[in-house]
Amino acid sequence: MKEKLDVQNKKEDLKSVSTKNDQKSNSNNNKNIDPNINIEQLLKKLREEKNWSYLELLEKLNKKGVNLQEKDIKKWEWGLEYPDLNTIYKLSEIYMVPSENFIEAKNNSFTNGINSLHIKIINWICYLTGASFKLTYWLMYTIIGLALIYAFMFFMGKVNIFFSSR
Repeated sequence: MKEKLDVQNKKEDLKSVSTKNDQKSNSNNNKNIDPNINIEQLLKKLREEKNWSYLELLEKLNKKGVNLQEKDIKKWEWGLEYPDLNTIYKLSEIYMVPSENFIEAKNNSFTNGINSLHIKIINWICYLTGASFKLTYWLMYTIIGLALIYAFMFFMGKVNIFFSSR
């Protein structure tokens, strides 16, 4: 009888320890998430923390009933598209992060100006070429600068022709 009580007490102790560990891991997930992070950064950070490839995450989402392709996940991480609400709930289950964090991050993407035209163009170029954001950013502005110099030189050439013909 005494042995049964000891075994039962040990089982209860193990349950309470595992519950406390679950609560700690959930609170650790919440502490690591910056409230100002955008959805692109959050999705990439969570996937890389788990050391998952795009295909591994895709497989987990497909098991949850979300039919996607690998390119959809890449587009989310590049900020070219955003997951819908149903997918956000499934992602929160997979990563064990509250869905409010995903929704807040999605709102941050909009409010931080991530949807501005030049950033969208740079993101598309990065997505299509596989180049880094920083490289594409500087390359784009270098091309724009050279185009302005060329336009200025072209204009000055036309001005010189106009004045020299008089």
